[in-house]
Amino acid sequence: MHDEGLFIARLFLGIPFIVWGIMKLRGGEAKLVPGFQALGLPDAIFFAYLIGFCELTGGVAVVLGYPVRTASILLGLWCLVTGYDAHRGNVTELLKNVTMAGGFFALAAVGAGSLSLFGGVPDGIFAYLP
Repeated sequence: MHDEGLFIARLFLGIPFIVWGIMKLRGGEAKLVPGFQALGLPDAIFFAYLIGFCELTGGVAVVLGYPVRTASILLGLWCLVTGYDAHRGNVTELLKNVTMAGGFFALAAVGAGSLSLFGGVPDGIFAYLP
């Protein structure tokens, strides 16, 4: 039951990032661009698409379970940064991001389980990714 629970947790944590990444890559980046321009970023559109790509690939990595530790730590940190930057005025949204970060850090601590790509134990060159 342990591995099934980890698989369900990976689905609940990864699928929203897949959806958010796809939405940003399919035109949703327009909401991010004005904020990035206000920060003075040189190419705000590029950064908006980069965020969409990172959310999509991070979500896919979590759902597949490889490299789950790296993706979970990065997405957990991402949740904390975006929670503080974008949602600090709304306690409910901020706590949602903090909760997601906790889930990602817990997943990074326990690993993907055996119901994952490579069965949780990659070999060869893939074994070098954490």
